[in-house]
Amino acid sequence: MKWELWRPWYWRIAERLNLDKEADEKAAVEFEKLLPKPDISGLRKLVQGKECIVFGAGPSLDTDLKKLERAGYLSKVLMAADGATSAVLKHRNPEIIVTDLDGTVDNQINAWRLGSWLVIHAHADNVTRVRKVTPHLNKNVIGTTQVKQFGKLFNFGGFTDGDRAVFMARELGASKIYLAGMDLGTKIGRCSGSKDTKRKIIKLKICGELLSWLASEFEAPIVNITTNGAPVPNVPRETITANKPARR
Repeated sequence: MKWELWRPWYWRIAERLNLDKEADEKAAVEFEKLLPKPDISGLRKLVQGKECIVFGAGPSLDTDLKKLERAGYLSKVLMAADGATSAVLKHRNPEIIVTDLDGTVDNQINAWRLGSWLVIHAHADNVTRVRKVTPHLNKNVIGTTQVKQFGKLFNFGGFTDGDRAVFMARELGASKIYLAGMDLGTKIGRCSGSKDTKRKIIKLKICGELLSWLASEFEAPIVNITTNGAPVPNVPRETITANKPARR
């Protein structure tokens, strides 16, 4: 996403959450040096023209996974947002994990060893985790930032792991993007890595606002199939049943 389009959102989010923009920039500089050469074309091949499911770590996650498995939807391209990875792995290895390494990192690394792509996000609050994990990754890894992209870093837009995955899927040409486990309400899912409930709820609100903007401003092909939770303006909701045929 062009920085000119994303910058106003980032600045507003930084004000709402009291983020240190300079520290975010420093984190990006350090992260960029640790990354291998990015294979964005390889990641694009996984997504372009495909139907993708982005799994958030909301309370509906386990229910959604069971429903989607019965309906045959888990043959689509699966994109797990950070903490949701552990639940998705009980069904199969996701193609892509979008993470700031706040969840169960061991599960994410094991999934990477089995073939998942890791799209790792660096910001001021996770520098220590980034330093620990990134040097051991030599392939199938893409680095992202929430400040202006440069070098080996990308900024597809988006702020939380869940909406950032949706922004990336849209940028890489997904034909349809389903939202699962994306309740975006006031209840926190068991797979969520956040311990600050009040701050997490604000982030979930921001996530919904960003998804609504992406759907309306860019006509992103997003469909919400999360069982419960808050509606996302401009994003249609669809109920998945076991009798509904699934397309890849």
